[in-house]
Amino acid sequence: MPERVVGVSIGAIIGGWFCKQGGSGEALAHLRDLARTVQYHLSCKGRNFLDDWRLISFEQRRSFIEGTLGLTSMTFSELPLPLYVAATRLFPPGRVVFGDHPAESVAEAILASTAVPSHPPVRIGDAYYFDGGLSGNLPILEAVKRGGRVILAVNLGPPVRRGSGKLAETLWRFCRGISQISSHREIESSKARGAIVLQVSSEEIESHGLFAFEKLDTIEEGGYEATQCVLPALQQALGGLRRE
Repeated sequence: MPERVVGVSIGAIIGGWFCKQGGSGEALAHLRDLARTVQYHLSCKGRNFLDDWRLISFEQRRSFIEGTLGLTSMTFSELPLPLYVAATRLFPPGRVVFGDHPAESVAEAILASTAVPSHPPVRIGDAYYFDGGLSGNLPILEAVKRGGRVILAVNLGPPVRRGSGKLAETLWRFCRGISQISSHREIESSKARGAIVLQVSSEEIESHGLFAFEKLDTIEEGGYEATQCVLPALQQALGGLRRE
C-alpha cells in the first residue's frame, strides 16, 4: 500500500479514485470498469471531432469527476489515502500542487490538472490553471518533498500516437524526447534528495499515446509486464526501509 499518491492530468483522475477507495484492490477493479466505459464511448459509431472536443470539455470532465467518480464536495482531508494533484498555473507560470491544505476541493484540483490547452483554463480563487503535464508530466519531486523515500514512477509518455511514415515517426520521437528530458530532470532531482526512484515505462505503451482507449487490453498487459520488471528492486528498497 503506498503512503501517498501524486497525480497529474489523467494520473490525477486515477489517483483521485484510487485514494477515495483507500488504495484497495476493489478500487483497481472499478478503475478498469471506468476505463472500459470511456473506451465504449470513444468507439461509438458516428463519433467525430466535435464529440472528441466535448469529451474533454469542462462540463464533461466535471460530470465525470463529480458524478462517475463520486468526488462531489469531497476535500483532501476526507480521502483515506493522501493525494496530491499537480496543475500548471497560468500567471505567474509554474507548477502548483493541491492537497497540502486539507479543505481544498479534490474535484476542483483534478479539473485544473486536466484542463488541456485546447479548452479554457480552470479558475480557482484568483488564479487560472491548465493541464499539469505542461509543467512536468512526472511530478515525483513533489512526493519526495512530502517525505517520500521510495518512489514508483509511472510514465505514460507523450500524448501523441506513434504513426506510420517518416513524418509521424519523427513527430512522435520528438514529443517523446521532450517528455523524457522533463522526466529525467525530475528523477535526478529526486535522487539528489536521497530518494530511490523506480520508473515503470515501456516504449510499446508510449507508442499508443494517452487516448488509445481502444488498445486498453494491450496497454494493461504491457503495463503489467513493465511493472514486473521493477518489482524485485521495489521489494529490496522497501525491505531496506524496514531494517532502518
